[in-house]
Amino acid sequence: MWRSLTMAALVYAYGHPSFDGYRPAGLDSALQAFYAEVNKGALTGRRALARLDGDRAVDYLKTYVDTVEAELKPGN
Repeated sequence: MWRSLTMAALVYAYGHPSFDGYRPAGLDSALQAFYAEVNKGALTGRRALARLDGDRAVDYLKTYVDTVEAELKPGN
């Protein structure tokens, strides 16, 4: 598993724009595309996690507001 992870990390790193002159011509576009897809996936995942965390905060706030409203109702 560690070897596979290391190889994927090396392939990803080799797609970085700073390696433009060092990549083989036949693999140039594939490595650049892999690098861009991994970055896009990471950005999408980060946004999804932020959204989930935001939804959780809204749920906590809604629970608190409901509790306060129940306490403030006349007759309690």
